[in-house]
Amino acid sequence: MAKTRLFNIRITEEKHAAFKKYAEKNNVTMANLLSSYIDSLLSGDTPAIGVNAGTEKKERAQWNDPLDAIRGQYTPGEDF
Repeated sequence: MAKTRLFNIRITEEKHAAFKKYAEKNNVTMANLLSSYIDSLLSGDTPAIGVNAGTEKKERAQWNDPLDAIRGQYTPGEDF
């Protein structure tokens, strides 16, 4: 069996209770439901659902030096 890791998420009490009820109704564990969904996402079988707009991870902006064009233009001791 592959090594596993504990994965914690924060959800409301109401959402937890409803998810637990759903799992029990379908005779499956909550962990199995989540793990199966993750497997399906990773294999490309299922598109991500319920993703809120604006929650995507953003790429880090690259910093541009505003004085880059003039650096090296002056000689220390002569110009300043």
